[in-house]
Amino acid sequence: AAQLKKPVDIVITNAGYFYGPQEKLDNLNFEEELKMIDVCAVGPLRVVSALFNRKLLRAGGKVALITSQAGSIAWREEQNPEGDNYGHHMSRAATNMMGRLLSFELKPKGVSVALLHPGFNRTDMTAKYADIWDKEGAVDARVGAKRVLHEINNLNLRETGRFVNCEDGLDIPW
Repeated sequence: AAQLKKPVDIVITNAGYFYGPQEKLDNLNFEEELKMIDVCAVGPLRVVSALFNRKLLRAGGKVALITSQAGSIAWREEQNPEGDNYGHHMSRAATNMMGRLLSFELKPKGVSVALLHPGFNRTDMTAKYADIWDKEGAVDARVGAKRVLHEINNLNLRETGRFVNCEDGLDIPW
């Protein structure tokens, strides 16, 4: 942000870190859990805060926070009924809370905020799930990026703060 001279139209934060082994109560790594929260939730807040405090977010601007359906508490019962991956899910729920609060603060300043789940993408971060990519419909990251850009183009102040599934444009329950 210190190097920017003019306000930005669109800010996209795409911070993600997913600790390798599946976490259960008998193998938690608290240092890694805090790292996930720091990278996924606090990191994007640092970026937006730096831009805001340098007056680089303008009215009419947009902030797109790439997050995950993994932060949906409502969907955990269906997708993780036995519990697991505590740090990942907590970090994304924290991202979603941060984004929602950010939308409240930035709306009066004319800046809209979206929390965007890009869908299940074939990336290095999801490679540990490569065995289910086809079954679960994982797409090339370029397809996921196009979906994200579509939702950013649709973003406006009236719908600021939405948690959107970029696969279908529908809201994800909190």
